[in-house]
Amino acid sequence: MRKIALTIICLFLFHCIGVAQDGVSYRLETMAHAATGTFAPYYMTANTYGIVANGCGAYLRAGAFIEMDSTKRFSYAAGIDLMGNYETTSPTQRWENGAFTTIYNRPQILRIQQLYADIKYQALFLSVGMRENAHENIITGHGLTSGNLVHSGNSRPIPQIKAGFHRFVDIPFTNGWAQIKGDIAYGKLLGDKYLRDHYSYYSSFITTNLYYHYKSLYFRSNPNMPFVFTIGLEDGVQFGGDNQKYNNGELTSSSKSNITLKSFAQAFFPSAGDSNESIGDQLFVYGNHVGAINMAAEYTFKDGTELRAYTQWIYEDGSGMAKLNGFDGLWGIAYHTHRRSLLSDVVVEYVGLNNQSGPIPWQPTDFPGTQVTTQTSGGDDYYNNYHYNGWQQEGFGMGTPMSPSIMYNTNGYMRYLNTRVNGCHIAIQGYVAHDWKYRIMGSYRQAWGTPFVPAVEDLCQGSMLIECTYTPTQLKGWEFCAAIAADAGNLIGNNMGLSIRVVKSGNLFTFGHKQK
Repeated sequence: MRKIALTIICLFLFHCIGVAQDGVSYRLETMAHAATGTFAPYYMTANTYGIVANGCGAYLRAGAFIEMDSTKRFSYAAGIDLMGNYETTSPTQRWENGAFTTIYNRPQILRIQQLYADIKYQALFLSVGMRENAHENIITGHGLTSGNLVHSGNSRPIPQIKAGFHRFVDIPFTNGWAQIKGDIAYGKLLGDKYLRDHYSYYSSFITTNLYYHYKSLYFRSNPNMPFVFTIGLEDGVQFGGDNQKYNNGELTSSSKSNITLKSFAQAFFPSAGDSNESIGDQLFVYGNHVGAINMAAEYTFKDGTELRAYTQWIYEDGSGMAKLNGFDGLWGIAYHTHRRSLLSDVVVEYVGLNNQSGPIPWQPTDFPGTQVTTQTSGGDDYYNNYHYNGWQQEGFGMGTPMSPSIMYNTNGYMRYLNTRVNGCHIAIQGYVAHDWKYRIMGSYRQAWGTPFVPAVEDLCQGSMLIECTYTPTQLKGWEFCAAIAADAGNLIGNNMGLSIRVVKSGNLFTFGHKQK
């Protein structure tokens, strides 16, 4: 099935190259980075689609792309992005022959980072393959954000089939005062090899062969007015999976979910699983849901400057959807000028994941014969689940990177160690000259473990990044970037790193236009 899908994408891509509406562009990129710690500093890894993980390394990327023409009734897009990557190793504790052994793992050297084909007709679109920013962050919507709570672009692109509205469209009979946008996707999560290589095989569990579902629905007021309000919901689901439980290095149980058409329907319409699923899926809701209720209010001044306030209310069950989890979520303010000024962009965000609807979950069916019949929803344990290895792909969290994902677990535990996290994130961006752009980001986080396994001490972490990008006018298509980043604290450790990146982009072929 996977080989057939890749073959179809490649054939479509090569066909598009032959009949491209405007041509084919290319992008070559290389980067080298070095750090003092096992892992690269936080801001070198966060929201980079799983490209950089360990402390020192280098990569080379080469891609060819056809861009969508949104002005045409019918249009298409396609892309292929190949990557060669070499990084230092990271340690993992694994149980072998009655004792723990340290295994050193290295990220995959060769990979396909992006491979996709899209078509659209008027406002409708269909997309097949792996694509960065496959799920547009409508609410945060800014490269300076700390990351969307549901799907941030922190992990590698997911192979998926996605369909929906390509853009916001007017709702009938509203005369343009109300618009709607939505999409739906199904895919297959990567990373089974990563989980097998990093799991301790001593206790807890490992779940592989996972499927993925995503859907979103947004409403927006008239975008031609100075004040625009947006509200919507997005929901992601892990479902299926082969689960194996270990105790003292011995396999104690295993289960396999049978994926049928009903499974895809149950992921779309949240409902309890049948007798073929795990006991948790039968008692509660099928799959691991991570979602958010999103709102944004934006005001555009006469000079085009935008001021935007936004929030994401995270949920994993009914208590979160009913907002019984206090101020948990993402709260932000963004300032954008559209000008190359000394201060062109500012983002300030607060991420709260500490309330979690209270510390205690209680379901009477968990204890047959109990006289307590009241259900209590709490201990949401964001991004963790009793059946799945956290909300992640290949170690990188799919949600906000402010909550450290399993990539940092050198003990072989394949779930989040700290889901109760509060933190702030500040970022600014501007131009010191026409060709010189800078970006500065900083954050401070505190963590207290999970509702079920509290941390034995308060954990805190400070992180920062200073980046400078030079795009010379006289060297068309070239970009040079240098950055320094640092971490300090006991959540992910002390670290300092430096990176240098060079990019060359341009047109490979141009069709339908005369060269001047």
